[in-house]
Amino acid sequence: MESYVINLDRSPDRLKRMADRLNSIGLSFQRVPAVDGRLLSPAEIADVNKPAAEAAAMTPEEVGCFLSHRKCWERIVSGPDAYGCVFEDDMLISKQAALFLGGDAGWIPRDADIVKIEKVPVRVWLDRAVSPLPGAFKLALLRSFSFGSGGYILSRVTAERLLAVTRVFSDAVDHVKFNPACGIAGSLKSYQMIPALCVQTQCFYPKGSNLIEPPALAVHSDPRFPGNLMERPWLERKALQAFRRVGHKLRRHWRTEILFADEPSAFGHKQA
Repeated sequence: MESYVINLDRSPDRLKRMADRLNSIGLSFQRVPAVDGRLLSPAEIADVNKPAAEAAAMTPEEVGCFLSHRKCWERIVSGPDAYGCVFEDDMLISKQAALFLGGDAGWIPRDADIVKIEKVPVRVWLDRAVSPLPGAFKLALLRSFSFGSGGYILSRVTAERLLAVTRVFSDAVDHVKFNPACGIAGSLKSYQMIPALCVQTQCFYPKGSNLIEPPALAVHSDPRFPGNLMERPWLERKALQAFRRVGHKLRRHWRTEILFADEPSAFGHKQA
């Protein structure tokens, strides 16, 4: 399973840090030159980005980020492996990542379209059924939206599907992969690794730390779903949140925050 690191030409220091991180645990990778959204013309953006009705337009940086991920998907499709691993260049990589990324991919479930290996600072709903993995890691199906595209494994078949449906796109890459409101995500089997093999520096280090690497690829726009939950009146929002929680509980899903594997408490997850 090849690893691909998205990196802007103007960010050589970030590439060096990623290379040091991956090389220190014996993992090779291919650099994928990122598309710099700042350099895209309005016509180039209009060719690939069609904003949804009554939704905010994506920023040029978000468009460039999406096109950068598509370049990784193209490499996965044209490569010899059944799966490929994609990283953005501001990730911390666990020392234990070599258990899963450096050799046989037989640990990945046959029905997996995506395996999310990234920690994000929100709680997510997971399927009650949990599969054990080497080193006390686990896998569970994602049952709620989980933002972030800093680290994930993608099957070649799914990469081909994503390329076909995103020749023109209207939303950010993590929404397309993980948000059922965007269409194809609802038909994908997305698994979450517990604990996660990587995390963005801004999600790991304390606010204000000089070790934080701000996202280089994307400057995010306003939410593109005008009717989304967080924009509804307080009482309606609380009622809908409670209704969704009940639905998850009835389906025997459990909710947790995914930790980073190198955190001291990473292997103490309990189902709730």
